[in-house]
Amino acid sequence: MDGDVPSTDGEGSYTGHSVDNRPLLAGIHVREEDIEPQKGLDIASAVFRVAGVVILILALGQFAAWWINRPPGGAGLGLLIGDTIRLVVFAGLLWAAGDLASLAIKTHYDIRAARILLARQTAMIRQTVPGGADIGVGAPGSHRREGDHVEGETHGSGV
Repeated sequence: MDGDVPSTDGEGSYTGHSVDNRPLLAGIHVREEDIEPQKGLDIASAVFRVAGVVILILALGQFAAWWINRPPGGAGLGLLIGDTIRLVVFAGLLWAAGDLASLAIKTHYDIRAARILLARQTAMIRQTVPGGADIGVGAPGSHRREGDHVEGETHGSGV
């Protein structure tokens, strides 16, 4: 199974929509209102990529203009090559910045899906715990459970 395409049953590590057109975040079915659009980052990603393409086209145009109308003796060839390489590298960096913006969007979706899943699991566990006991809470201000042992502490000294 490819990670970018949902399986036939609509499950898997996929962010998008399942076969029945329900939204998926990291393979978890979510409500449509749980999805928060990231239009700003989408636009920033597109702007970075377009800027990279424009700079690449200008670098190639600069080289073509020099090639068509060469100065005598090939003067300026070293400067032209250095400038063209610099522009191509800068265009690549702009394209990479667009990819990072897209990655930030996908990371946001996956983190959001993990939070939704954690909230669902917590709600399910609270429903199954007998007597409505509070789960996962230690002593106030403590990050350890009551039975945890730390080297250097005696068993009766507390948390």
